[in-house]
Formats: sequence, structure tokens, C-alpha cells
Amino acid sequence: MEPKKMKSIILSGLLLGFSGSLFGQSVYSLPARILSTNIGIGKAGTGDIYGVIVGFEYEKHFRPKLSWSTEFATSIHDGSDQLLVTLDNQPQQDMSYRYTTAGIQLAGKLGYHFVRTKQADFGIKLGILTRYQSSSLSDDREILFPALTGYPLPVRILRNTDPQRTLAAGALLQLFARYTFKKNILVGATAGFQMDTNGDVIFPAFAVTIGKRF
Repeated sequence: MEPKKMKSIILSGLLLGFSGSLFGQSVYSLPARILSTNIGIGKAGTGDIYGVIVGFEYEKHFRPKLSWSTEFATSIHDGSDQLLVTLDNQPQQDMSYRYTTAGIQLAGKLGYHFVRTKQADFGIKLGILTRYQSSSLSDDREILFPALTGYPLPVRILRNTDPQRTLAAGALLQLFARYTFKKNILVGATAGFQMDTNGDVIFPAFAVTIGKRF
């Protein structure tokens, strides 16, 4: 075999070996576990109100691009039907109807990582959840004004057809992007959607992720 051809083969082998080493370092030898906090906002379909979502998640890789995770999260949404009333020679009165919807949930997720290197991590998660929720939002609301009732103040009628407290099963979908800094500290963002058997939907939901690989 010619020396030049032999040299070319050896060089190609070294390059392939070096590339394989880099790939192995960026995927197989990465820390397999992540502990993180997700903090963000979401829009609750019931009442179309925005609120705060906070979650704590543990994630573990069982394949180079597959992971499972569990998350304990809580959310609180609130809103109001504003009604300001001014009577003759009296200060303005706030007779608004205020309501709050809050819940806690436990979710299990399966993740697929499109890109997973020492720094970048992009992918999608699908999961199932159990959610406990309490809501003060009435199902039907009506206001009768003085011209109709003869009473000097508006009269509000509230009707409740659904229970105040519910326990439901549901499903979720999340897209995530994360970047890992020194000492395996990661920062990222998540966009998601979830719904449950009680008819409650949270969409869209956006969160900032802060965590650590180990």
C-alpha cells in the first residue's frame, strides 16, 4: 500500500475516533439526573384568567435521548367582574365579584430530547397528571340593576352547578429548551398545555426553569 494512502487511512481513523469520543462525552457521560424549579404563568380556560404556576421536578435519563420525570406543581388564578357604584352624595363603592381558582397536581412525564449536548438541551415531554382543585368561580352570574328591581343598589345573582372542589386526571404536553453553565447549573424555558377530565384547561403556559444536573 502506498505511504500516502496509508497516511490518509490512519488520519481518517483518528478523526473518526476523536469524533466518537466527543459524541460520547456530550451524550453518554453527561449527568443523568436533573433537579429543577419551574416558575411561570398560565391562562386557565375556566374563566379565561391568568395566574402563577410553580413546580418542582426530578428528571432522569434512561437512554441518551429519553428521560422520565415527575413534577409536583401548584397554580393559582384569580379574576373579577368589576362593578363600581356611585350613589348620590356618597363615595364610590366597589361591588365587584372576585374569584380564585387554585390547585395542586402530581405529573409523570416521558421526554424525548431532540438535541442533548454538554450545554444545549431541546425536546418535548408528554405526561399524565392527577389534579386537586378548589374554585370560588360561579358557573352563572347575573346582575339586576335598580331600574329593574327598584332597589338602590345592583343585585348580583350567582348560580353554582359544579362542585367547589374537584379531583381529576389529565394530560399535558411541554416543549423545553435549556442551557447548562459551569458547575452543571442549567437555565431554560418551557411552553406547555394541559387539560383534565374536569374540563379545566391551562393554555398557554410559560415557565422559566432553574436547576442542576448531577
